[in-house]
Amino acid sequence: MPTVSESLAKLSESMAGLSQRAKEAEDHIAAAGKETREELEARVAEAKATAQRRREEMKARGTTVKDELASAWASLVAHVQEQFEKMRARLEEKRDDFDAKAAERRAERAEANAADAVDFAQYALDEAEAAALEAADARKIADSLHPGAPPSASQK
Repeated sequence: MPTVSESLAKLSESMAGLSQRAKEAEDHIAAAGKETREELEARVAEAKATAQRRREEMKARGTTVKDELASAWASLVAHVQEQFEKMRARLEEKRDDFDAKAAERRAERAEANAADAVDFAQYALDEAEAAALEAADARKIADSLHPGAPPSASQK
């Protein structure tokens, strides 16, 4: 049974990784203005492949989880992914259309979609923080209800 400090250390490490990944994404976006279309297309393909891999990992975890909240979270992720796919499909349909007005509208939609994705990521980060803190609280409660177990590091 993990202690509160072990549980928090693992969650803190996960949040640090998320922070690092957010910084990498920020750097990629800042560099995008200096890249050619071909370089950008390659970076888009790479980002989509990474997102697909994570989505498959989350689906695999979701199928093994029996907890109702985890199932609801998996359902939410699937719904959000479906919406992102619909947005991308609309953009892909028009990608080769070089009409200036249409291209401008597509760019504005893509920028709005990106802003929405960032907002969702911020929301997900807030939820992750709340869930991690709730996990710490649940671990403290579990520790306090286990009279025979050694106390967690935070209770020493």
